[in-house]
Amino acid sequence: MDIFNKWVNAQSTQTWTFMGIVVFLSVVFVIVGTLIKHLDPFKKPGKLMVIVDFFNNFITNLYTSMFRGHCPQILPYAGMLFILLLTCNLSGLFLPFEPPTTDYNIPLSLVLVSFTFKYVFELKNNGPKEFLKGYTQPVIVMLPLNLMDIIAKPLSMSMRIFGNILSGTLILSVFNQATGFLQNLIFMSPQVDGGPALNILSAILAAPFHFFFDVFCGGIQAFVFTLLTLVFSSLELDLDKMDAKKEAKEKLRIKQQKEMESSKKIA
Repeated sequence: MDIFNKWVNAQSTQTWTFMGIVVFLSVVFVIVGTLIKHLDPFKKPGKLMVIVDFFNNFITNLYTSMFRGHCPQILPYAGMLFILLLTCNLSGLFLPFEPPTTDYNIPLSLVLVSFTFKYVFELKNNGPKEFLKGYTQPVIVMLPLNLMDIIAKPLSMSMRIFGNILSGTLILSVFNQATGFLQNLIFMSPQVDGGPALNILSAILAAPFHFFFDVFCGGIQAFVFTLLTLVFSSLELDLDKMDAKKEAKEKLRIKQQKEMESSKKIA
């Protein structure tokens, strides 16, 4: 019962941490957007504008390489998703709690939102008939495996970030306990709850491990999650057909504009 209560308390803490990060980022986005809105475009851009522009180009290039300019609704979501996951993964460096992504409910919920985008885009651009037909490709006997894929992709995507962040947290926890035991063995440090009151040895030796597991792995997992969201969302789209429709609409628009101009001249 004690283990269950601790687990429930841990899940609650991670959920509240996640919601706090969402609120914090919302406030930051509003402040940054307000500052950028009042910048003078004729002056040399400052550090804030350079950072925002670099990030915008980074996400836009990823989106363009996958969607060729179609489905622009996913672009702001992809940017928000990367920043949110990166902040969650790095939160263990600054907060006395485990990162929110070590609670499987949070990666799973983000995956469900990402795959909602995927299916909405497929239904909207391919049509219901083509959408359903895709599950019988290349032959109809593949239908059971294609249906299993609906569960397998979100599950593997959510488990990837959850497993990597959780394993890094556990390794760092074991390392801290090991250095605490070693410090107590060598220096006979004062004890608090079975460990040293101040684990100086861990503070000195753990920096490279924190850099690798928190900064490097956290950044990589946020990038991979965002990249897979864009890949899976664009995978089943017929981009050539969408390009042809877009080109036909543009030609029709130009033709109508020329007809309007010619009618004005005659009048």
